[in-house]
Amino acid sequence: MRYHTGWRTWRLLPLALLLSGCASSMGPISWETGYRQVGEPAGSDTEALRSSITPNTCRVSPGQAGIVPLPPGCANDLNLQAMVERPGDLLHGRAMGPARGAPVAAAARERLEDRERANSRRVVLESEARGSASRSATTGDL
Repeated sequence: MRYHTGWRTWRLLPLALLLSGCASSMGPISWETGYRQVGEPAGSDTEALRSSITPNTCRVSPGQAGIVPLPPGCANDLNLQAMVERPGDLLHGRAMGPARGAPVAAAARERLEDRERANSRRVVLESEARGSASRSATTGDL
C-alpha cells in the first residue's frame, strides 16, 4: 500500500512543476503610458524634437549604468515615437477633423441618384426605339 501512495505522488510531480513555472517574479506591471519632454530641442526640425521627448515607461534609476534592460512597454513606446509623423503630437494631441462618414454617404447618394437617372433615361430611349421601329419601313413593305 505504501508503494501505491508514492506512485501517486510521483504522478502529480510533473503537474506541480508545470504550475510552478506560471508564477511570475515580476509582479504587476504598470502600464503608465505617455511621453515627457526632457529638454529643449536643439533645432526646429522634427528629429531635434523627437530626441528631446522620451516615453514615461523608459525611466531608469539614476544609479544604473552600462547596458540597462528596458522596462516592459518601453520598446513599444519607442517604436511609436519613431513612427509618428509629428513628434509634438506625443506631448499634445491634435484636434480631430470632421467625421469621414459624410463624404462617403454623399458619394453613395450621388451614385444611387445617377443610377436612377440612368435607368429612367434607358426606359425613355427604349420606348423611343420601339415607337420608331413600328413606324419605319422595312424591306418587306416595299
